[in-house]
Amino acid sequence: MTFWLRRLFLRERRGRRDAERSAEASRAPLRVAAERRWFPLPTVGRYFLLVAFVMLGLGVHRRINLLMLLADALLVTALLNILAARRSVSHLRGRRRIGEWLFARTPCAVEVQVSNPSSRARSQLCIEDGGLDRKAEWAVDRLPGNGRTSWRREVTPTRRGRCTWEALRASSSYPFGLFERSLELMPQESVVVLPQLGWLHRGRFLRRLRELNAQPQPTAVRRSPRPHPAALTEFHGLRSYQSGDSPRLIHWRTSARRGELMVREFEDEPNDNLLLVVDPALPSHSDSCDVPLREQFEEVVGLAATICWEWCRQRGDRLMLAVATTEGTIVDGSTGPMQARRTLECLAVLECCPGPAHPAVLRALREQRLSPSLVVLLALGPSTLADSLRHALGRRIHCLDATRIDGFDFYKPSP
Repeated sequence: MTFWLRRLFLRERRGRRDAERSAEASRAPLRVAAERRWFPLPTVGRYFLLVAFVMLGLGVHRRINLLMLLADALLVTALLNILAARRSVSHLRGRRRIGEWLFARTPCAVEVQVSNPSSRARSQLCIEDGGLDRKAEWAVDRLPGNGRTSWRREVTPTRRGRCTWEALRASSSYPFGLFERSLELMPQESVVVLPQLGWLHRGRFLRRLRELNAQPQPTAVRRSPRPHPAALTEFHGLRSYQSGDSPRLIHWRTSARRGELMVREFEDEPNDNLLLVVDPALPSHSDSCDVPLREQFEEVVGLAATICWEWCRQRGDRLMLAVATTEGTIVDGSTGPMQARRTLECLAVLECCPGPAHPAVLRALREQRLSPSLVVLLALGPSTLADSLRHALGRRIHCLDATRIDGFDFYKPSP
């Protein structure tokens, strides 16, 4: 009897959950699952109480002691069910382990563990993990005292950004399935889903930048020589002293012979420092609700995330990510796992915006102490930031049009 009541109870819960999920999906397809309403009184329990109270009313009205006795027995059974269900979920502990790197459209392993610190066993438990967009349920017939059980599953986030992971709950209607008691083992938490990564060939990417570097500059840029501190052993030659040169670089013997100050000139040591600027603006002629353009913007974010991920695999270089938002967001640091995490989290919450790029990033870059590095600008089509960056930084800007990703031989987006 208990087995069939349990099956009926679980079937009713699944039907109610599917109806709520389909209604929520029809209203907002991109939103996470709505918070679930928990009914402590299932349909079976409602009918059970209805029969008990009808029998009690008839017994009192007709003065039939047998009906009153049966109604009292039913009410005592309901009370025992409430107490037993409450005891089944009391003092339970739960823990959820999510992978540190949670990427969009990439399976991630999740482990759920439930432990019973009490010496008494718990029976007929239902464990529900809310997840991001799909719930998971496990049935536990018996959890021994001081025991634990765990489950593993794969979760595939559908989109990047900051999402809500629903709560982890334990419920029980033991032993008759008339009343349900639930306990929240872990509250809902906010997680950051990182952008989906593609594949980047670093050598081909640098070769493409060199090809862009060989093209003529649209406007002339005057750049004063700045010797790299790490390359002072690479002597290149002598030149006349200029304002701002360090007195330590003066070659006194040649200066005395020629009658003017001469300084040593050094070559910049080749490095892999990178300044990546992302322009989140959509083309001026486009609509902000245009679905194809938003998909192309997701490809821009994916390409930027893949470049940051590939650059952080080699330690010791400097990676600076600048996003042309209203705040002028800049993430600067040495390449490594920590810098990869910071840059990907910045790109995860990036949203596209109509109109030209905001110039706040130029002010933020002027305040930074920039080292010799490649400067790459990612945008959808021609960006209004290219000329401004070129004049503000005094460096050559390598512009990559993300609408032509199919023509890039150095990058392949993830399917």
